[in-house]
Amino acid sequence: MKRFWIINLALFQAAWFAAAFATSMAVPIMVLILCIHFYLTPTPKLDAKLLLLMPIGVAVDKVLMELGLFYAGSEIFPLWLLLLWCMFVISLNHSLKWFASQPLLLIIAFGAVGGAGSYWAGIRLGVLQQALPAMTTIALLMIAWGGLFPLLTRCAQLLAQSNVRRV
Repeated sequence: MKRFWIINLALFQAAWFAAAFATSMAVPIMVLILCIHFYLTPTPKLDAKLLLLMPIGVAVDKVLMELGLFYAGSEIFPLWLLLLWCMFVISLNHSLKWFASQPLLLIIAFGAVGGAGSYWAGIRLGVLQQALPAMTTIALLMIAWGGLFPLLTRCAQLLAQSNVRRV
């Protein structure tokens, strides 16, 4: 499917909106979205391989939670957030794939603004709770995502290259 990136983008946004606006029902909705993705994707093996990157994002979020940057309920780590990470890392092979060929500064800037913006939106919608002043929270999220997004983009690129070599 040549234009699967559009479907991936729509599925990722649907997962984000489920997490943000239907948090109590987000898990079954997001599992369904992941199933739809894997049913439709032209690259199921690589997408599954990219799930190896999900623990990196979960670990960063967990560290930020432990540092008191934000909270996501009383759970150790909410399942809906883990599923959102699954959708995000899969998107590195589709709707976010074009970043792999962009200059590092653009990737850092997009990560800083887009990542922090997504979490800030979650805070403003009440899905996440901030523990620190707004400017501190935003600044720390920008720093974290300014480093995380380039790392994940490069790791996804390396996994895709290793996938090609084995074919």
